[in-house]
Amino acid sequence: MEFKIKEKIEKGYPLDLGKLIEDCFEIFKKIFLIAGLGYLLVGIVFGLLYFFLLMAVFGISNISNWVVEMQNIQTGTTYIIFTFLLTIILTALYAPINAGFLKLCLLAKKNQELNLGVLFDYYKGKHVKDIIIGSIIVSLTTVVFNTLFQMINFSIFGFLVQIVITVFTVLFLPLVIFANQNYSDALKNSVSLVAKNPFYIALALLIAFIGIFVGLIAICLGVIFTAPVYLAMNFSIYDNVVGFEERSVIDEIGQIEE
Repeated sequence: MEFKIKEKIEKGYPLDLGKLIEDCFEIFKKIFLIAGLGYLLVGIVFGLLYFFLLMAVFGISNISNWVVEMQNIQTGTTYIIFTFLLTIILTALYAPINAGFLKLCLLAKKNQELNLGVLFDYYKGKHVKDIIIGSIIVSLTTVVFNTLFQMINFSIFGFLVQIVITVFTVLFLPLVIFANQNYSDALKNSVSLVAKNPFYIALALLIAFIGIFVGLIAICLGVIFTAPVYLAMNFSIYDNVVGFEERSVIDEIGQIEE
């Protein structure tokens, strides 16, 4: 697998946008219900956690003044420090779940049984450290740029940088859990691989985001069940760019159980 990745970085690779979309949709059809339920449960837990942490730090007692108080504290030192700490905490907690969603896509591709327990598989095992450290690096990098541009009143540039970071690190997590790379190599190789074909990858992710917002426009709750389209596209990009090695049935079982 290492040789295959290096070869693609050196020589490039063909990418068919139509096939990306087709593969994404096939995975999405299989996972949208169970992944949507997963998003709902995880969203409730993390939403409550964020709310109580915010309340504990800033003591916001009147919810009707929420927006006003948030605008007043966003440029304060306390808020910035809180944002960095919160990013680290929530990323460390959520990153393994995100990896679990991708594993759900792999099981769907192999037509194997899907269950919510898969989402928590990466809280243990050899990948957990690399998943968390790499995800924190990506999240903190985004937060740093967003904060800097917000402080000089150029928030739009922070948003653009966030898009660039999202596109060029889209292969990081799959490279860790599917190609067994450490966080450093996965981040570096993700950037190098995407750089070979950034336009189609960015366009594919844009299409996935449009698919997500279809659910938001239709009915707010619907976005929970359209959100998995991004995961399916993430998986589809990895599958088309890097792919999976041919393995025996016994090897596949061992790989999925890791």
